[in-house]
Amino acid sequence: MFSVLILFAAWNTVSLAQIAPAPGLSPTAQAQQAFAVAQAQSMMMTNQSQLQSMITAQAMMLTSVQARGMFLAEAASLQARVAANQGSILSSQMAAVYARQRSLNIQKQLQVQSAILSLRSRGIDSAAAMQEGVQLAMLDPAAFSKRMTMLHAEYAQSSGQSVSGPSTAQSPAPDPAVVPTEPPPMMIRPTFGNSLSVDKPKLSVKSGKVAAGTKIKIMSETHYATLYYTTNGWTPTTQSAKYTGPITINYDTHLEVIAVGPNFVRSNVEQADYRVPNSKAPVLVSTVAVPNDGILRAGTPVRVAFAGSDIDSQTASVGDPIKLVLDEQVKLGETVIAPKGAPVSASLTFADPSHGSAPGDLVFEIHSVDVAGKHVPLFGGETLEGAKGDMNAVIKPGMTAMAFVAADTLLR
Repeated sequence: MFSVLILFAAWNTVSLAQIAPAPGLSPTAQAQQAFAVAQAQSMMMTNQSQLQSMITAQAMMLTSVQARGMFLAEAASLQARVAANQGSILSSQMAAVYARQRSLNIQKQLQVQSAILSLRSRGIDSAAAMQEGVQLAMLDPAAFSKRMTMLHAEYAQSSGQSVSGPSTAQSPAPDPAVVPTEPPPMMIRPTFGNSLSVDKPKLSVKSGKVAAGTKIKIMSETHYATLYYTTNGWTPTTQSAKYTGPITINYDTHLEVIAVGPNFVRSNVEQADYRVPNSKAPVLVSTVAVPNDGILRAGTPVRVAFAGSDIDSQTASVGDPIKLVLDEQVKLGETVIAPKGAPVSASLTFADPSHGSAPGDLVFEIHSVDVAGKHVPLFGGETLEGAKGDMNAVIKPGMTAMAFVAADTLLR
């Protein structure tokens, strides 16, 4: 009976740790709500590691950097209490200092994760932008939020998107000590919800031949729906680029779009193929250049490609080995320290065959690659959903995806 109660308490703690703030709450109200939940759960905990996991999980549910900062500052008191209770070797003052430092570390790690995912959601994946985003994550919460907005505008303008104005933000000096040592999770979402309750988006231009410079508008008849799109052959998710204005077509492009309702119910996928006569697609970068100090920075994009045989949602299972390789070489100076074709660690995290009118889905996540004998943690992944005519999802050899370095790694 006692063991059953323990299991129930553990289950209840994990489930409560995932409480999201109510829509429309201010950062202060979010932080207060999260702290009330954490405080209630902490009464059942005497283990520092368990408490740390609960606080981190609750912090990740908050929707603003300011709310996270306020919540983690308050949560330090809970950590200090548990730390002091664990042994007499820690005075209450020492426990408070220790807990405060742990909370600050969590806050910095979550800010780094938010910076990278925020840039990726806007279709920005250049090494310079990623590194600057990581550097900005070292600022205090208020400055971080403002400077990230300026960074989005700066790189959006450089890529030809419409923005309110250029940014003159300068990057602060990086502080590698607070870059996370574990890869942040990539929240890749397969098909979810009831697609019938959110209208499929509409494109202003149908598939076919178009002139260079053609602008594609995306519309949704579902109230307050958010639109996400891809142009790389993968199915859009809530981590894909968010539609904020017309998409300019300058070369042959495969466009896929979804609409996501306020309650995270998703539409069916709309897609189109645009052909631009005599156009040339951008030349893909073939080299990841490691800086002269030998440190491959967190946030650096690394392109990978599928090799081997097809992966079909009809026959694939979660946990099946998948063959993924580098699609560009890694160089330090003039020395190639990882050739194109080097193996990359990745795994299928979702595999579902088609069911009636519901298409099949495949989801994979990227974990790491070995470079110059060093383990380089990566994060990234994509979702692929079956289409009309062939309801099963099939990943073909040669399909590429983008991964990101998860932590600064010394390669010398």
